[in-house]
Amino acid sequence: MRLNTKHVMQVIFALEFGGAESLALNICSLLREDERYSVSLCGVFGSGGPLSDVASERGVSAFSLDARRLGKVRTVVELYRRFRQGRVAVAQVHGAYLLQYVMPAALLAGVAVVYTEHARHSLGRHARLRCMARLHGRLFGKMVCVSRNLRGFMIDVVGLRPDRIEVIPNGIDLSRFAQSAHERRQKSEGVVIGTVARLTEAKDHGNLLRAFATVRKEVPDVRLLMVGDGELRQEIESLVSSLGLDDAVEMTGKRSDIPHLLTGMDIFVLPSRREGFPVSIVEAMACGRPVVATDVGGVREIIDNGVDGIVVPPEDAAALAAAILGLVRDPDGRSRLGERAVRKAAGNFSDQAMIGIYMRLFTSVGGARA
Repeated sequence: MRLNTKHVMQVIFALEFGGAESLALNICSLLREDERYSVSLCGVFGSGGPLSDVASERGVSAFSLDARRLGKVRTVVELYRRFRQGRVAVAQVHGAYLLQYVMPAALLAGVAVVYTEHARHSLGRHARLRCMARLHGRLFGKMVCVSRNLRGFMIDVVGLRPDRIEVIPNGIDLSRFAQSAHERRQKSEGVVIGTVARLTEAKDHGNLLRAFATVRKEVPDVRLLMVGDGELRQEIESLVSSLGLDDAVEMTGKRSDIPHLLTGMDIFVLPSRREGFPVSIVEAMACGRPVVATDVGGVREIIDNGVDGIVVPPEDAAALAAAILGLVRDPDGRSRLGERAVRKAAGNFSDQAMIGIYMRLFTSVGGARA
């Protein structure tokens, strides 16, 4: 750890890949570039995970607490020990559930806590999580929402004070996608529709598959590329077969070469039931791909419907199919949307702009421990 720096610890559920977890690691990587900061990454549950290898490659110290084995009290004690040993100034906590571990340890250690929320689903279902979010507001003050839509929920439903909520949209490393924005797939095959998302209930791949089946009846040579893995893989594979789409759908599993895969798509689709701030849309836009996404979470804060993408109602396969089919039949329209999407991503969603806001926030909530 660097001496005489502000140590910011990112606290996530586990060292596994996901939207919140990827953001936490990216914040660590970006802060490391500034000599004023030291960083670490803590997974409260599990004992290691694939994210630890990526963290190591980036020079970020990562560790797991294995809270299920330790139990709540011992986990709090271990976190307190880590705070003191690492001279942590700020702990950024991703998700309300983890506040029950972090807040008591932070109060004992004199650590500032920035609570970041990515989605409303769990908070809407569990009163205990809403209570913890309100308690954080009373004890520590500032929290971060990744979209204005989520901020409204935290004010209206959770009951947080508007002046204590900062909206910081997730940013991406635009340089990773800049080259892909100028690459175009060879047209030896039909139009390729693609998606990048974990295979979970929230992402609603079934809706996409039903929409794709409708599109394929009209345009038989269209293909679907599904990037990602998850607990519903077998169920989704069964649906592919039952819809008679085996020869038209490719499922890649988990991949790290997302910019390369996006160049193989003509249209990007995100069919989710719910979202916070879907970074996959921003990545597709940065690659110049026209996007069709469902109207959930912060999607409309990314896409101006009909201008730089298309927004359709969630869980509506007919509407999704109509939007996709319109783009399949209109290559010039795809190009126009893609060109505007690149400009939107570059002007609004860079990781450098994002980390600048986080740095100002970390400065305002706590001093460095030297």
